Parts: sequence; C-alpha cells; structure tokens
Amino acid sequence: GFGLFSNVVIDDDKLEQLQQNLIRSHAAGVGRPLTYERTRMLLALRINVLCRGNSGVSLETLHRMIKAFNAGCASVVPSQGTVGASGDLAPLAHLALGLMGEGLMWDHPAPTSAEKESNAIVEATKSRTWAHRPAAEVMAAHNVTPVELKAKEGLALINGTQLMTALGTEAVVRARNVQICADLTAALSLEVLKGTVNAFHPRIHERRPHKGQGVVAARLRALVHPGAPSELWSSHKYQGRVQDAYSLRCTPQVHGIVLDTISFVESILECELN
Repeated sequence: GFGLFSNVVIDDDKLEQLQQNLIRSHAAGVGRPLTYERTRMLLALRINVLCRGNSGVSLETLHRMIKAFNAGCASVVPSQGTVGASGDLAPLAHLALGLMGEGLMWDHPAPTSAEKESNAIVEATKSRTWAHRPAAEVMAAHNVTPVELKAKEGLALINGTQLMTALGTEAVVRARNVQICADLTAALSLEVLKGTVNAFHPRIHERRPHKGQGVVAARLRALVHPGAPSELWSSHKYQGRVQDAYSLRCTPQVHGIVLDTISFVESILECELN
C-alpha cells in the first residue's frame, strides 16, 4: 500500500487495480488546463525520466507513452494542484489518466504524413480548432493503445517534478531573451545619448569579477563597437563630459546580477531535466 498503508500487503491479483486507483484518486487538480504545448513539454520530460530505467516501468508502458507523444496525444491537465517540492502528483496523475484512456485529452485532426515526417505536429495544429474529448476516443482516432499499468507503475508515473521543471524551463528561456533585449536596448540608448564605453573597460570589471557583470560589459562594448563604430558614435567622440549618467554607466552591474540569477536558475533546471 501507500502512505499510512505502506505496511499493508496487497494481493497479487489486485496490484494492477491498486495502481489504477492511485492515478484516479490523485487526479484531483483544479483551475484552467495547461496549454497543449505545455502538456507536451510535461509528457516529454516524464518520458525522459522514465527512459533512464530508475523508476521501474516496463518497456511496453514506456513505448506506449512515446507513441502517444509522437501522435500528438496530450491529456487535459489542470494547472493547479501540485504540492511543490514533494512532487507534481496531481498534474502527473491527470497526465497518466489520459494515457490510460480515461479522463480528457486535447483533440485535433490527425497529423498528415508530411507533418509527421517534418516533426511539426505542434506548429501545424496551432491554427486548428481545439476541443476536449474523452481520452479513449482521441487515442483510438490516432491508433494509440492506452497504457495498462502493472505493479508499481502508477506510482512511477506520478512521482516527479516535471510540471515545475517544464514551466520553470519555459520561464527561464523567456527571462534569458528579455535580458538580452535589455542589453540591446541599453546599447541603443548609449549610442543615441552619445555616451561612452569607457565605463565598460574590462580592467574596471576585473576588480570585482562578478561573472554576469563582466559578460554584460563585454556585450555592450561589442554592440557599440562591433569592429567599426557607427557614424553617430564617431560624430561626437564623447567630448565635454566627465562621465555618463548613472543609469548608463552602471548597466553592467544592474543587468549583470540579473544574468547571474538566470544562470543560477538554469543550473538547477538542467539538473532536474537530466
């Protein structure tokens, strides 16, 4: 058994029923469903973990999950219900429930042969009309056999942190893009305001060698002086001022700690992902 009943011996002929009931009982999430794309991220990460062979699932179960993923089958997973660091039990239970042929799945027209060959299922279905249909019907339409849980497999399918990891990975990728855009904006501002790169000299930032600060300073130098300075930059040669405004000359210090934070989060997520 599980939890308080971990010392209770289950009869062999009831082991499969126990795993099914575990999934059904934990599929109690609430709130707006995850998008189709995020659910596919969740399924991909769960498959990646199970492929390592440490969770005790059979090859048959794993192959059926992979086939469902390749066919574009994705369970409807409520966005609320995880218990945090202890695991994404409810969301993963909803994911598994659909793969068992129960609950709901996202429904869309079956991918064409060309879409399958180009591995563009998600892109090709973005413009199509989406609906929620019984999982058994969706899987049958895509010629996918539902997962039949064996001993310990139900627990293996829901014991993980893949929802937090999937959403965290998406967030950190977006944060990285925003940080790069912020550096680009700072470089453009520096040029338009006729500033100088003197404050970004590497010897200055080597005195306090915070990694992100040094990276941003080097990036700003490269953006403003990409070989040959622009005509605007060359027109003034920064004459008549001692230094730029604080908001310009301290860009590496401000943007740098953001970069360091993003890099730290990336290192945590890379560990969870792999």
